Amino acid sequence: MGTLKRPTSLSRNPSAAGFPIQSWVFSKGAGKSVIAQSPSPEMPETTVAIEVEDIPSLLRIVERFAKAVEKLKDVVLEDKQENRRPLAHECLGEVLRILRQVISMYPLLNTVETLTAAGKLISQVKGYHYEVCNEADKKDFEKAIETIAVAFSSNVSELLMGEVDSSTLLSVLPSEKSRVSVCRSLYGADVGTRSAEEVDIILQRSEGGVDSALTYAKTISKYIKDLIGYVEKKLALELEFSKGLQRIYQSCKQTITQPHMPFFSIYSLALEQDLEQSSGMHQAASTLQNQTFVMPLLLRKQEHEKKRKEIKEQWLKAKRKLMECEANLRRAKQVYMTRCEEYDKARTAANRAEEEGGSSTTKTVDKKKRLEEEARNKAEEAEATYRTCIADAITQHQELEHMKVTVLRQIQEVIKQSDQTIRSATISYYQIMHMQTVALPVHYQTLCESSKLYDPGQQYAMHVKDLQMSEEPETHYEFEAYSASSSHVFLSNLCLSSSFSPSAQRFPDINGIEPEIVVPTGPFRNVGLSKAAQTHKLRKLRSPSKCRECDSYVYFQGAECEECFLACHKRCLETLAIQCGHKKLQGRLQLFGQDFSQVSGNSPDGIPFIIKKCIGEIERRALRMKGIYRVNGVKTRVEKLCQAFENGKELVELSQSSPHDISNVLKLYLRQLPEPIMPFRLYNSLMGLAKESLAVMGPEGAETGKGPDLVDLGPETDPELLALVDRLKNLLKELPRPNTATLRYIARHLRRIAELEDDNKMSPSNLGIVFGPSLMRPRPTGATVSLSSLVDYPYQARIVETLIVFYPAIFHSDSSRPACASSARTQSLQQQFCMQSNNNNNNNNNNK
Repeated sequence: MGTLKRPTSLSRNPSAAGFPIQSWVFSKGAGKSVIAQSPSPEMPETTVAIEVEDIPSLLRIVERFAKAVEKLKDVVLEDKQENRRPLAHECLGEVLRILRQVISMYPLLNTVETLTAAGKLISQVKGYHYEVCNEADKKDFEKAIETIAVAFSSNVSELLMGEVDSSTLLSVLPSEKSRVSVCRSLYGADVGTRSAEEVDIILQRSEGGVDSALTYAKTISKYIKDLIGYVEKKLALELEFSKGLQRIYQSCKQTITQPHMPFFSIYSLALEQDLEQSSGMHQAASTLQNQTFVMPLLLRKQEHEKKRKEIKEQWLKAKRKLMECEANLRRAKQVYMTRCEEYDKARTAANRAEEEGGSSTTKTVDKKKRLEEEARNKAEEAEATYRTCIADAITQHQELEHMKVTVLRQIQEVIKQSDQTIRSATISYYQIMHMQTVALPVHYQTLCESSKLYDPGQQYAMHVKDLQMSEEPETHYEFEAYSASSSHVFLSNLCLSSSFSPSAQRFPDINGIEPEIVVPTGPFRNVGLSKAAQTHKLRKLRSPSKCRECDSYVYFQGAECEECFLACHKRCLETLAIQCGHKKLQGRLQLFGQDFSQVSGNSPDGIPFIIKKCIGEIERRALRMKGIYRVNGVKTRVEKLCQAFENGKELVELSQSSPHDISNVLKLYLRQLPEPIMPFRLYNSLMGLAKESLAVMGPEGAETGKGPDLVDLGPETDPELLALVDRLKNLLKELPRPNTATLRYIARHLRRIAELEDDNKMSPSNLGIVFGPSLMRPRPTGATVSLSSLVDYPYQARIVETLIVFYPAIFHSDSSRPACASSARTQSLQQQFCMQSNNNNNNNNNNK
C-alpha cells in the first residue's frame, strides 16, 4: 500500500425507486427507525441508528481512541525508552478496549475493515523488535497505525453521514459467547494453549510419541480432502441456485416489472438484487475454487503429504539403524556368554589335569593349558566385541533421540503450515459467504418498509396522468325544427367540436440543445429504451468499441449513434443515461478526485456542471422527499451514474434516476475533491468561529459540540451571533470566485430543502451533519489526523448550518450580481431554471 486514502465506499442499503425510506432519526423526539438484521435467536430484531444528540458522546469516545492510538505510536517508536514491550502491550490493550466499547455501543461500526486493521496492529505490536532499531518494523508498524486510523475514522464518518456500507458489516450485536471469542481473537491469545516446545517435550517423553504425531499428520491430509469435498458440494448447490435466480430474472423481468403496475419498482429492484446476488455467487464460487480455498488446500495437501513421507522415512531409517545395533548387541552378548562359558570349562579342565599330576599326564596338561589360553583369548575378543556393540547402541540411541527432536519439530512445522492454510482458507470462505449474504436482510427489510409506504391506487393515478390523451371533444345536441320544404326530417343534429391539441413530448434542453425523440427502428425496435437512449439515432455497431454505459468492450449485439458515435451494448440501452449531443462524443473525463479548479474552469459561472446537474434534478423532483441526502442510494446504480458523468458530462439524463442515487453522487463528488471547496487554510478559522457560536448559544456548547438549533430572528437575533455571522461572511471573501459561487449555489439549494423541513425532515442542523465533512476538512498531515478531525464534526456541521440559516445575510451582497462575467445567454438560462424550480415547487404545494 502506498499513501492510504480515505475509503469512498458507497452504502448498499437500497432505497426503492420513488419510495422514501425512513432509515434514520430525522429530528429530536422523532420515532427511532431501524436497520433490519437477519432474524437470529441471538440477535435482537432491530438496531437503533445514531441520533443527533448522541453524536457528542460518540465523538468523545473517538477522541479517547485517537489519544490511545497516538500514545501507542509514541511508545513503540521511542527508541530511548526502556521496557517498551510491556508498556506497548498495555497501550495496545487500551486501544482494543476502547475499540470494543465503541463497537458494542454502535454495532454498525463492526466492519471487516476495522477488525482486519485491528488484527494487523496486534501482530505488528507483538512482533516488533524492541531491542534493535529495525526500519522495516517501523514502516510496517506505522502502516498498521495508519490503516486502523483511516478505517475507523471512515466508518465513523459514514455512520454520522448515514452512509454505512452494509456489505462490510459483521454480525451486529453478537451473543456473549461470540463476543468473548471476538475479544480473544483481538488479543490473539488463548490461556489453554500450550507452547510448541511443551508439545514436543510431551511427545518426546512418551512411548510412541513420534508415531502418534505422524498418524495425526496423516489424518490432517485426509481431513483436508474431506473439507475440499464439502465445500465443492456446497458450491455446486450455490451455483445451481444462482443459475436458477438468473433464469427467474430472465423470465420475469418483462412480465412483473411493467410500468405503472402496483409495486413495479419494488419488484424491479428485487429482481436486480437477485441478479446481483447471482453474479456475486458466481464470482465467489470462482474465487473459492481457484484462488482462496480449493486450489490452495489441494496444493497444501500435496506438499503436506510429501513432507510427511520424507519425515517418516527419516524416522524409520533412524529406527532401523538402532534396531540393527540392538540385534548386533544381542548377538555379541550371546557370543560373549558362550566364550566365557567355554573359557570356564577349559580352565577347570586344566586345573584338574595339574592336580592329577604324573609324567604320563605332562603332555595332557600342556594341551589343557593351550586350550585354556585359546578359550581365554576368544572370551576376551567376545567381550571387546560386546562392549563395542554396547557403545554403538548407545550412540545410535542418542542419535535416534536427536532425530526424534528434529522429526517432532518438523512434524509440528508441517502441521502448523497446514493449519495456517486451512485457517486462511476457512476465513476466506466464511468471509466471502458472509459478504454474499450480509446485505440480504437489509435489502428485504428495505423492500418491506418501502412497500408499506405504497398508497393503493397510486400507480393507477400515475398511469392515467402519463397517458397524455387528448381531451374528449364536447358533444352538443340541438333541436332542429321541422321544415316542410326539407326533403328529410331530422329529429336532432349531432355537432362535434374539439378545441384540444396534444402537445409533443419534449426533453429538457441541455446547453441550448433540445434532444429529439427518435423512434427506434431496425434491430432495436423491440428493445426497451431509456429516455436518454431514445434521443440517439441508433444503428448496428460497426467495429468493437467500449460501452459508455458499463465501460466494457462491445463486440457483438452492440449499437452506436449515427450522430454522436456513442457505442453501447444492446442490453445497456435500457439503462443508458447519456443523451445525444448531435456531435461526436468526447472521450472519458477524469471527474471524481479531480482538482476543483480544473473542473470549475470549464464552466462559465465557475460551478462544476455535475453540481448544477444533480442539484437541478433534486430541486425538480425531490425537495419534499423524506430523508433526501441522508437516505442512501443503491451502490451499483450510484457507480453507474458516476461513470455516466465521466463519459457523458452534461449529457447525462437524470429524470429516470432515483433522487437518493443522485444525492449520493453529489456527496461523493464533494468528498473526493483533493481540497474541499472551503480550503485547508481556512479550516482553523472556521472551527474557531463554530466554537464561538456554540459558546454564545449555551455555556456547554463549546465543550460538548452541541447546542440549540440556529434561528434567524432578523433584528432580534443575538448581537454576538450576528457579529459571528458577519465574521464568517468576511472570512468567505477570501475564497476564490469559483469556490464562492459554488458554495453559494449549494447553500441556496440546502436552504430550499430546509424550508420544506416539515415534509422532508431535513433541518439545517441535519443538513450540516451530512455536508459538513464534505465542504471542509483539515489538511492531512499524519496517520491519526483523520481520527482527530472527527472531533471537529459538530463544528463543521455548525458552519454549514450557519450558511443555511443566515444565507441572506452572508450571500445577499453577492446574490445581486452574477457569479462571474457570463454571457446573456447563460444568465437567461439561469433565470429560466429558477422559474422552472419555482413552478415545480408551486405544483408540489398544490398537489399536496
